[in-house]
Amino acid sequence: MKIKDNIYITTLREKLGPFRDIIWFLCLFLIFEFIWKVCVHQGENERILLVLGKDLTAYTEGMNRWTADIVYWVVHDLFGYKNFQIVNGTTLFFENSIPVDIIWSCTGLKQLFMFSFILAFYYGPVKKKLWYLPLSLFILLLINILRLAIIFIIIKDPFPEWFISVNEWYNNCTWENTKECYYKFYKDWFNIFHRDIFVWIYYDGVIFVLWLIWEEKIRKPYQRLISKKQ
Repeated sequence: MKIKDNIYITTLREKLGPFRDIIWFLCLFLIFEFIWKVCVHQGENERILLVLGKDLTAYTEGMNRWTADIVYWVVHDLFGYKNFQIVNGTTLFFENSIPVDIIWSCTGLKQLFMFSFILAFYYGPVKKKLWYLPLSLFILLLINILRLAIIFIIIKDPFPEWFISVNEWYNNCTWENTKECYYKFYKDWFNIFHRDIFVWIYYDGVIFVLWLIWEEKIRKPYQRLISKKQ
C-alpha cells in the first residue's frame, strides 16, 4: 500500500512539476487574500480603515491627498479637462457629475501590499528583488492613477439609457423617475468601473504581468546563468 502511495505521489509531482511556479504564485495570492480579510476591515463608514480592530485611517490621509492631487493633475492639466475640479483636498468631480471622495481603498494600498507579499515569498535572488520590487510598486501606483483618471472621464457624462435595464438586473433594483433613484444609478454606473471592471484588470492583469516578467525575464534567466557556472 505504501509503495502504491509513493508511486501515486511521485506521478502527481511529475504532472504538476511544469505548473509549480504558477501554483505557488496563486497560493501566495490566496494566502494574502485570506490574511487581508481576517486582519483588515472597513468601518461603517468606508473611509475607516481597521487593522486588527485598530483605527489606522489617519495614517492614510497623506496617501489619499497625494492620489487625489495626481489624478486631478492628470485629468485637468495633462488631459485638458478644465471643468474637472477638486475640493477639500480629496473630493474630485466634473461639473454636473457625481462627486467622488478619494479614500484609502482608492489608492491601491492593498495591491501594493499584495505584490510585496507575493514577491517577498516567491522564488528568486534577493538582490534582484531589491530593485524589482520598488519598480513594480511604482508601476502599480502609476496604473492606479491612470485607472482613476479614466473612470472619472467615463462618468463625466450621465449614464446611458441602456444601463438602466442592465443595472436593474445586475444590482437587483428598480428604476424610478426620481432624483434619489437617478443619483443611486449614477453611483452604480461609477461602481461598475471602480469596483468591478477596473479592479479585476488591476488585480488579475497588472499583478499577474509583473509576476510573469519576474518569472520569465529575471528569475529563470538568472537561474540558468547560475546553473551554467556550476
